[in-house]
Amino acid sequence: DIPGIGPKRKKALLHHFGSAKAVSAASVEDLQAVDGISRTVAEAIHAHFRTHG
Repeated sequence: DIPGIGPKRKKALLHHFGSAKAVSAASVEDLQAVDGISRTVAEAIHAHFRTHG
C-alpha cells in the first residue's frame, strides 16, 4: 500500500496504466496525468516505488 492512495486513486491508476508494474515504472509527469493525482501525490507514488520497488 502507498500512503495517500485510497481505492479511488488506486483504481484510476490501474485503469490508466493497465497494471501495477506499469504504475511502478511511470514518471512523475505520467502519474500526474491521471485524473485525481496531484503533483504531490505523483511524487509520493514515484518515491514509494523507487524506495520499495
